[in-house]
Amino acid sequence: MKVELIDVSEVKKNLDIEIPQDVVDGEILQIAREFARKARVPGFRPGKVPINVVRNRFKEEIVSEMMQHLLPKYFSEAAQSRELDIVDSPQFEKIDYALGQPLRFKAVFEIYPQLNVSNYVGIPGEEASIAVEEPEIAATLTRLQENMAELSPVEEQRPAREGDFAEISFTGTAPGSEEQPLTAEKAVCEIGGKTTLKEFTDNLMGAAPGEERIFPVSYRPDYPEKKLAGKTVQYTVRMEAIKEKKVPELGDEFAQGLGDYKTLDELKAKVRQDLEKHKKEHAQEQLREKLLEWLEDNNDFEIPETLVKRQLQIRVQRLLRDLSRQGINPERLDVDWSKIQEDQRKQATRDVKGSLILDFISDKEGIGSTDEEVEAEVQRIAAETDRPREKVMEVLNRDSGLDRLKGQIRNKKVLDFLQERAQLQPSSNTD
Repeated sequence: MKVELIDVSEVKKNLDIEIPQDVVDGEILQIAREFARKARVPGFRPGKVPINVVRNRFKEEIVSEMMQHLLPKYFSEAAQSRELDIVDSPQFEKIDYALGQPLRFKAVFEIYPQLNVSNYVGIPGEEASIAVEEPEIAATLTRLQENMAELSPVEEQRPAREGDFAEISFTGTAPGSEEQPLTAEKAVCEIGGKTTLKEFTDNLMGAAPGEERIFPVSYRPDYPEKKLAGKTVQYTVRMEAIKEKKVPELGDEFAQGLGDYKTLDELKAKVRQDLEKHKKEHAQEQLREKLLEWLEDNNDFEIPETLVKRQLQIRVQRLLRDLSRQGINPERLDVDWSKIQEDQRKQATRDVKGSLILDFISDKEGIGSTDEEVEAEVQRIAAETDRPREKVMEVLNRDSGLDRLKGQIRNKKVLDFLQERAQLQPSSNTD
């Protein structure tokens, strides 16, 4: 076998390979014999077809199968002999073969870059402030009050006004539609609320209990509920009752209703503790992102296009899934998809670069995941998802899920290593 390695760039390589004639002829003969054993040719009994007849009759098929066998085999041998760390399967080009001749071809492929990252100890950074201010505690308590609020009937006899909660029963029909009418009994909607359709707010404002209102609602073409999208529905709505939100007052009684607290001060202390924990976790996540960004910005090397395309596909699919979960049809969005693709590509490139840097540091510092760490993470996932450990393992063993979990554990440990050795300055945030 003759082999010539061509360095197109740091990661892009070509191998020009020539497979000797005797090897090719031997492979063709072996394949022809296998064809002869199975082939059915008029005038010959099964298994008794002469080799020459088989080679002439199935020439294209035999040559095609020969190439399927020899091209990847001899590429793999050539790559291994040169210790090339291949990213993905090669593209075979300029395949040149004639009967009785050697087989020549070019393999086009990428290898992983040879990194030399030495500036990962002492990365400059800034510690984020995790101090909790009184307005943050007050805002959290307000949210808790809203969560504990109850809807109570309005005692006075009056029509509905903005901010009220209307208890309604309705029927909705779309003219010309074969769909069953939309119906509901004692549904609740907030007059003027963000999630209430404007037509409902406009027509129920001023209605008193017992009154009935009839009005149409035209739904936009991209309305999330597909059976309503683009349709006009005629609603008959009866106001059953008017209710208002009763927000509990802050005090010891309110705190006692939320858990094992005796006083409001105890509740405030727990809120502060939870906010500090959340801020600390968020600050650490941001710091680690910035440490990795610094390494990405201060280490230049060529990134394999294959890895970028793979990561770009993952990011785009994730974006489309997120939109679908929100009931949004991406095809109907008035956005510049080429710009989104460009932005996603930039981030995909950084994702790959950061991953390669973490791989390098992991190998150099001998940082990996232990069986005990993997088992602990599996147990955590099982507890959080309320599934047996065996079911979690079954899922992880699909599509390299367990390897990804090991990689996540290892990356976390590498980021711990970087953070512990970073040169951090106190936060300059004076807000």
